[in-house]
Amino acid sequence: MKIKIIAALFVVVIALIILSLPTPREESAKTSNSFILGPVNIFDGETISKAAYVEVRDGYIKDLHMERPDSQLRKIDGQNRWLAPGLIDAHVHAWGDALEQNLERGVTTVIDMFGHPNFLRQHQPQRATTKFSRKADIFGAGLLITAPNGHGTQYGIEVSTLSKPQEAEKLIKQRINAGSDFIKIVYTRTGSAYAHAPSISKQGLQAAIKAAHEQDYLAVVHIADHGSALDAVEAGADGLVHSFFDQPVSDELLTLLKINGVFVIPTMTVYEGMLRGSINDEILLNNETLEISASAKSTLNRNFPNGGRFPEHFYTNLLTNTKRMHNAGIPILAGSDAPNPNTAHGWSLLVELLLFQEAGMPTETILKSATSKPADAFSLADRGRIREGMKADFLLLQKSPYKDLKTILAPLRVWKNGYLVVQAD
Repeated sequence: MKIKIIAALFVVVIALIILSLPTPREESAKTSNSFILGPVNIFDGETISKAAYVEVRDGYIKDLHMERPDSQLRKIDGQNRWLAPGLIDAHVHAWGDALEQNLERGVTTVIDMFGHPNFLRQHQPQRATTKFSRKADIFGAGLLITAPNGHGTQYGIEVSTLSKPQEAEKLIKQRINAGSDFIKIVYTRTGSAYAHAPSISKQGLQAAIKAAHEQDYLAVVHIADHGSALDAVEAGADGLVHSFFDQPVSDELLTLLKINGVFVIPTMTVYEGMLRGSINDEILLNNETLEISASAKSTLNRNFPNGGRFPEHFYTNLLTNTKRMHNAGIPILAGSDAPNPNTAHGWSLLVELLLFQEAGMPTETILKSATSKPADAFSLADRGRIREGMKADFLLLQKSPYKDLKTILAPLRVWKNGYLVVQAD
């Protein structure tokens, strides 16, 4: 009897050891982040490249070639499919497994607009390496600048707040010392119909932007209405991290945005949930070919308390404002604001791109909005493009995104730091 029990235990132990070993696919993915990929059609972050082969060494792009190079590196057949840079979501709130969720959808970098500094500091070292990882890289604001009891204080994270302009310099230094990559400020003009909560004053806004710039830090501003946007741009904001729909964008604001070189992250997906609430059904939830997790479906199906109670023309304003800002030459960046209601990490950046298409933006500009444009806006020098010296963060697409942008919903393969981390084909 004892011999049988020992034998059975031995079998169990061996089985557990075997189960704990990497799968052949995972093992081969981790073996090397050096290879030749091609032939492929390449959207390089700006336009269609003339090259057809990408040479990757140690997780970085070494060179691009017109013809297959004579090399001892491992060859990966691209089957003339489409290669794009890893996507960048320019507006998220990340915790838990958010970085894993994003990478699964081809989002290789996220820009966090408000989160716990500990989470940011924990993951900052990864972005400077090309080690194997199943997480997107993160750059972030850490804690935001807001008023006492203002927007951002309701989420259970202790936030030191700005009561008067004289406190701005001290608060900015606190944010920088805590690891913030840039500064995010919450502002609502006095008398605005869409005030989230108490706001810092216009003088406080000006002081916070000035203090950030004195430290050579980018200052972006959370706004939700036209008047607040105008105040923020006049105060020197580098970017607006939401758009607005209370009125059509004025010529005055368009001119100021253009002259000052301000970028805008419209976060149309989260606004669509407030104003219409049908895009997720149209694009994601009724598409049986997409494998959407239960947790993602949960946030995609969440509604805002006031959802659908706004006048119909507000949604028209949202579309029109995005198109007019693009037409005026304002850099438009794609950001999902996940995981707010109506959004899910990874999935909603792809929906945002399709909403840009609905707004009338051209496809190449839409692709830039999630690759080279956010890389430029946030000075991310090693990503957002497929060119020599960049990180080997890629997604391989079944079709040309120029002909069918929805192909981006289901990437065939995703590489992070030159390692294959997602393979659907």
